[in-house]
Amino acid sequence: MPKSVFLNTSELRDILTLSLPLIAGKVGDILIGVTDTIMLGRLGPDALGAAGLAFSVYRFILMIGLGILFPTIILVSRARGAGRSRAVPRIIRQGLWLSGILFIPGAIILWNLEGILLMAGQAPELVRMAGNYMDYFMWAMFPEFTFNVFIAAFIAMGRSGTLAIIIWFAAGLNATLNYLLIFGEFGFPAMGMAGAGLASVIVFSTVHITFFLLLAFHRSFRSTVIFRRAWRPNRAILGQFFRLGWPEAFEMVMKNGSYLIAALFSGWLGVQVLAAHTIGYQIFIVISLVILMPIADATITRIGIVSARGKQANIWLTLNSGLLLFFLFMLIPIMVIESFSPWVVMAFVGSGPEIQALLPIATPLVVFVAFYSLIEGLCTVVEQALNGLKDMKVPALITVLAYWVIGLPSGVVFGFGMDLGVLGIWWGLGIGAAVAGMGCLIRFKWMTRNPLQLT
Repeated sequence: MPKSVFLNTSELRDILTLSLPLIAGKVGDILIGVTDTIMLGRLGPDALGAAGLAFSVYRFILMIGLGILFPTIILVSRARGAGRSRAVPRIIRQGLWLSGILFIPGAIILWNLEGILLMAGQAPELVRMAGNYMDYFMWAMFPEFTFNVFIAAFIAMGRSGTLAIIIWFAAGLNATLNYLLIFGEFGFPAMGMAGAGLASVIVFSTVHITFFLLLAFHRSFRSTVIFRRAWRPNRAILGQFFRLGWPEAFEMVMKNGSYLIAALFSGWLGVQVLAAHTIGYQIFIVISLVILMPIADATITRIGIVSARGKQANIWLTLNSGLLLFFLFMLIPIMVIESFSPWVVMAFVGSGPEIQALLPIATPLVVFVAFYSLIEGLCTVVEQALNGLKDMKVPALITVLAYWVIGLPSGVVFGFGMDLGVLGIWWGLGIGAAVAGMGCLIRFKWMTRNPLQLT
């Protein structure tokens, strides 16, 4: 490690300034999902289940696309750091091109969703409802891809406050359109599930147009000339997207797959155990979205800028600042969950008589998940810092091997061999996260000691 102070108040301030609006934006993002769930739930459990089935396929495709589009934040931040501001519009344009390219195979798959679900053995009535929902919802994929390109670019450009405003506007518009189109209020047709899908298309399209207008006409962005020669793809930049993005897409699929396997393991132990796992996983997702990802995105942005400026001694300061901020932010949810764990569980399932069987399983699990979120988050911040150095393949390989070769087998040993149940399964995931974090930290140390690797 370079001989310098452990922390730098300037870096702490920069990461915090980027993170706080992103945290506010992520809360709005979660509100969009909660609104969809609540309003679809009013149509009945079949509608909610069908939408969940359709969205699971959509989300898998989306995850691959977002992984390939992930380099937007890396390329823009490094261009800023190197003083190549004219490259930023080209990068964003190629991200939009790539969004269109990725949408084509995704749309083909979703267009044939009903046949895919029938071949998977799903109930025909549920499949029909899922297809009705996806007939509209699939068209949200392209603007959702571009939405994430714009988000990454705005973060790297230091405009996270603008993002928060746009996302909260989208949350309000989504709630309004869902109410009007699902239930047919104020003269609108009652479209049911199709209305929810159409609302999503309108929301993401509106956000896409909002970003477009901002970049094209607002005085703060007019100098970027973002859409000049937009019809001309740049093969070199597109190649960088694919080269840097496919390891991220692979890791996202495999990492989410490890949680799916953990859910299957939990299901083998019974309905109550699976319910406890689901509660724990939802807590982890909320913590990741609201606390982890904003700080990780801010860290990768600062790492990209600092490394592109050639300030190698400051790279560790930036990582340390990101790790410290995440640790401090995590103290609040850890203390709340540990102090009020039974109430946290009851917030998910209510206080009916069935809660008595679930509490002994879920209460210790949610406490462990809070600490697991800390371990996994620290690992993710280090990995994102490596990504900011354009190091993608090795961190992805380290993480995938840690979860699949060490984490899941350890979960089997603890959960089944040592009869620790679902807690043992999550212990295994925790070991995998810790190993991944140590591996990424060693890799980061090696990268910073070899300056040629940072060019």
